[in-house]
Amino acid sequence: MISPFPGMDPYLENSAIWPDLHLTLIVAMRAELNSRLPRGYIAAADRHVWIEDEDDDSRSLVEPDVSISETRRPVPKRSRKTASHTAILPRRVTLPMRDRHGKPYIKIVDAQDRRVVTVVELLSPSNKAAGPDRQSYLLKREEYLAGNVNFVEINLLRAGKSPPMGRQRIPTNAYYYLVCRSDEAPRGRLWTFTVRDALPQMPIPLLDDDEVELHLRTCLDRAYTEGRYGDEIEYAEPPTPRLDNGDALWTQKLLAR
Repeated sequence: MISPFPGMDPYLENSAIWPDLHLTLIVAMRAELNSRLPRGYIAAADRHVWIEDEDDDSRSLVEPDVSISETRRPVPKRSRKTASHTAILPRRVTLPMRDRHGKPYIKIVDAQDRRVVTVVELLSPSNKAAGPDRQSYLLKREEYLAGNVNFVEINLLRAGKSPPMGRQRIPTNAYYYLVCRSDEAPRGRLWTFTVRDALPQMPIPLLDDDEVELHLRTCLDRAYTEGRYGDEIEYAEPPTPRLDNGDALWTQKLLAR
């Protein structure tokens, strides 16, 4: 079973489905790339991991900070021949833990020396919302652009604020993918599409002028089938977030067929 939409299925943006779709789609994209990459390249899944600074008020602790103090327990009186003393006994404590955050992404490496050639990022809701996750992502994005690495960014979420695009503005109802070759950074190419459009075949840059196509529709079909999202989506109800009036009417006609 595959999605009834020709491109991105807006029902998959629901917060109850998206986290699983994000992971499933990353796995599908890795497999699709490895089936198309020429010899000498390998697509691998990886994960950014960071720990929020302890001075950051937005951090979440599993338990509050624990104050540790000495505990002295009285020792029974003994004969005068035995020196009296007190024993310092340990108390059990639970240390505070800061949140570890991580987001999966895909990297294409040179198979010989394992040098990272290209990074493919699939945006998450936290990348498009104010907070430490967005700031961490934007810093990593800048590192790519400055680090001689090809950079690809895929946005399949309408909600939230897109990462900076210079003077370009992304329509609120649009999805996009961005391709920035390392030798052209910070300039890049931007493709936008809507729920009505077929998912494009994306050029993924490699070394020199080489590139390989990523068939995003094939990846989405695999993720949709393996995740069995069709079993939990109520297509009779409007998607979350809602579509604008024009796309909503188009969607109703599509699903009524």
